[in-house]
Amino acid sequence: MVSQTFEKRHLNIGLIAVAHTTGTGILAENFKTRTAVFPNTISEKLNDAVIDQAMKLSAEERQMLVISYVSKAKEVWLVQGSEGFVMLEDDGAVRLPIFPHRDLANAFVTSNGLDGMCVSTPLNEFVSTWLPGLEKNGVELVMFPTQSDVENLVMTAPELSEELGSEVNEQPSEDKTSELGDDESK
Repeated sequence: MVSQTFEKRHLNIGLIAVAHTTGTGILAENFKTRTAVFPNTISEKLNDAVIDQAMKLSAEERQMLVISYVSKAKEVWLVQGSEGFVMLEDDGAVRLPIFPHRDLANAFVTSNGLDGMCVSTPLNEFVSTWLPGLEKNGVELVMFPTQSDVENLVMTAPELSEELGSEVNEQPSEDKTSELGDDESK
């Protein structure tokens, strides 16, 4: 389960360029009452209702979605511009936006008028290579931002690494996940 100990910060971020399968599932145990829910299993494509709902989640819910879904999907989505990965800047701090799914990263690109493409990074590479590099360079992570005027949660690389480590350890094996289906959420 995602720790709720992270400081919530409202970001007025400026964007800078640096360098239909439908499913049922749950966002997290605390959010079972949602009508359109994020798939509980890995989905190649998200339907429009799920994308719209995900884009309207609170900052805390988006953080939980990133941690729980990337742990299952075993990949993290980033936005790459013509000169490198898209970063967000707030009061001199540089932050890397990360996303749980390609369709959500695409929605961010579209809604913010960016010229970029969404690229995935295997989770093990992200944790072992990217996070230490981001920490060394003082770059924080923005957890599934939606628009620049919406509140977003920021995590440091060590915080995210710790959360991903605990979430991966709580996940059932891949074979069991596909067999459990929707009953595992009950």
